[in-house]
Amino acid sequence: MRTATEKLQQLKPNSVWVFTKQETDFDESYKSALLFSEIPDKENTNIEDYFTKNHTRYDIQTDRHRILVIPQFFGMITKTPFYERGGTYNDENPTAIFDIIKAVSLQSKEYNTLKTEQVLKLKIHAIIDTANNNQGYNILPVLFIYKVLRGLKEKYGITKITIDQLYTYVMTCESYSEVDEAIEFIRLDSPISEFVADFKSRSRVLTCVKKNTNLFSIDSQYISINPAFDDYFYNNFILKYDFEELHEQLLRDVDYSYFLYNHQKFNINLIDEPETAGGAVSSTVIPVSSFIDEEDETAYIEKVDSIKETNINEKAGEGAHTVEPVAVSKFDVGRRFRTNPLLGKIAIKKAYYSCEKDYQHETFISKKTQQKYMEAHHLIPVCFQKEVWDKYHINIDCVENLVSLCPTCHKAIHYGTKEVQRKMITELFTRCAPKYKAIGLNITLEEIFKFYKI
Repeated sequence: MRTATEKLQQLKPNSVWVFTKQETDFDESYKSALLFSEIPDKENTNIEDYFTKNHTRYDIQTDRHRILVIPQFFGMITKTPFYERGGTYNDENPTAIFDIIKAVSLQSKEYNTLKTEQVLKLKIHAIIDTANNNQGYNILPVLFIYKVLRGLKEKYGITKITIDQLYTYVMTCESYSEVDEAIEFIRLDSPISEFVADFKSRSRVLTCVKKNTNLFSIDSQYISINPAFDDYFYNNFILKYDFEELHEQLLRDVDYSYFLYNHQKFNINLIDEPETAGGAVSSTVIPVSSFIDEEDETAYIEKVDSIKETNINEKAGEGAHTVEPVAVSKFDVGRRFRTNPLLGKIAIKKAYYSCEKDYQHETFISKKTQQKYMEAHHLIPVCFQKEVWDKYHINIDCVENLVSLCPTCHKAIHYGTKEVQRKMITELFTRCAPKYKAIGLNITLEEIFKFYKI
């Protein structure tokens, strides 16, 4: 472990967790998302002008359309790509979680539960860090702050820390491996960073947490865990969900976007005081990611079909091939991998809801999306993700490796005779070859045949 002096020497004025300098009130951002969702002919509308003329409809406190960056921050409007500054918003869409929030009464317990979920999902490096100050940081800030404060209380009986300690030793951490280190530095009452004033000026994380949850008691000098929520949060969230697995899965922008934009059903309310002090301790650890084990084909197909075109921006899939894949099981890292349904949906949308084996193939209308029903298929099977990554450094859970197939063709490529499989794979490889070349994947048809054992 580093010494506190070594930690301080590595800090810079921009080392603190950064989101945005704008207002981070969830309720205000929800109203902005609501107005955005009602813009007619959004692709061809001057959104800045529309927002200026219509913001009073929902009593939004500013007439500047740039407030829309905050509902993007909370996952109610897409932002593609995450880290680029600015944007016209014409290509963006309300998300699936926004549709769910919109269906409940404002300030009801249901609303506050959904609001809590979105605050808990916030990640460093997050979508508003356009200056890349926190690039490589892989932390959910609410969870990290809680873990440090809970650790100090359990190990040393320390129930509160100064705001300066929080900024110096907590809000400069990059990964969960630093939790114990932060606890020790604070326990030893280590010196405060010379940049703490810069940290407070640059970051709005603490303001965001204070405004949108009641998990912590925060004043001008100190922060502590709110005792009314401590055991409730610990028993029903910390012990319940597998965050170690989750953090490894959110490295790609497209994976974080799918997690942020879709309902994860945390069922935690950190705004209304819980009716019981602690709640029941969960005996089962639940994976919180909605990504699908590649062997569970049916679940993947169903999730892809459930995604509405109006809730996505197909640009979200760009660059997905560049990030090393994360294995589902630490005991079987050569075979099992998660797949992101959003990428499958983008591939189907790009194919105009047609079968890429033969565009004339007929299918039915999906009751979920009211579009022609298609299924997404990884031409290079993701069970060979490790082999492909080791040889080509390409993550094959990407749009370039996904094809849109009608149900009959999808079954045929899995269960047809070797002759049927070879013919289909050859035709689909011809379609995918230019996309493979564009991302630097120089795989051969014969290699793919070997993967299918044909």
